[in-house]
Amino acid sequence: MMMNRVLKRLNIFILYRFGSAIGDQLCMSAIVENLFDQHKLNVIVFSNYSELFENNPKVYKNYSFKKIPKLLRNTLLTVLRRCEGEHIASFCFPADKEHTLEHYMRSSRAKISLIEAHALHFRKKLTVKNAIPKLYFSDNELQRFAVKFKDLPAHYSIVQPIGKTTYTPNKEWGFKKFQNVIKSTREVNWVQTGLSNDLLLDNAIDCRGRTESLRELAYIISKADYILCLEGLFNHVAASVGTTSFCIFSGFHPTEIALYPTTVPIVLNPQAECSPCWLLEQCPNKKYCTEGIRPEDVTRAIKENPIQTKPVRHHIIA
Repeated sequence: MMMNRVLKRLNIFILYRFGSAIGDQLCMSAIVENLFDQHKLNVIVFSNYSELFENNPKVYKNYSFKKIPKLLRNTLLTVLRRCEGEHIASFCFPADKEHTLEHYMRSSRAKISLIEAHALHFRKKLTVKNAIPKLYFSDNELQRFAVKFKDLPAHYSIVQPIGKTTYTPNKEWGFKKFQNVIKSTREVNWVQTGLSNDLLLDNAIDCRGRTESLRELAYIISKADYILCLEGLFNHVAASVGTTSFCIFSGFHPTEIALYPTTVPIVLNPQAECSPCWLLEQCPNKKYCTEGIRPEDVTRAIKENPIQTKPVRHHIIA
């Protein structure tokens, strides 16, 4: 409690997240904004992906857990966890083996965003119901990235056919279905990003492995007309840079988990009875929540939703 009292006098809030969930850590930027705008606090951020908070004018200090020696990092984490209070908080649902985020969301059937879920335990009152993550670029970055990706068409859209299955395989829609969408939208300059060894879609511009950082990925998403993706990191990034995302939601969780103003949700309606399942293991059924979404449904959603021209922003893409 002493540490929180000191931080209160100094008008400082320490916000941290340790782990490999990139999308979750990007969502932390929405909490930073609320703490800065609503509470006038200087926010110190500790995360595994400090690059997500670079150039953010509402971040007081930005530190990477990856750059801290392991012994010191473990000591720091122990201190932060023991001292959590009104001015120190982990942006992570407080879970144990029996009470995980998935268990809570499944049993409560809460229809709240990921940002809200990870901040439920905060002692500082926050207004995050319609919160949006934000990522900021410097002029220098914009110039450098523009040179690196100058070969991309003036107008293009990004497709992400493969998701992160290490958390759960139940968000996947299917590579062949994405391929069918690409074939039926030949008028679109599709750009595929991802790992260099990902399967490559036919008739897509190959950008696999070209983005050497999360900031470069965010940049090409910011310049895209729109993206087609599975629910996950790409949808959060699109929201943070103001790009429309046609996002395929399975029945793993409700659409409210990541339904931003830029998100066009593509979801089975009515949803499967077992949804939201929050099942981390392979679905034991036919997975009706995604089997029922046809490629033509996705193609229709793209063609029937006109994309609004994004405003030109100086210094920040938000």
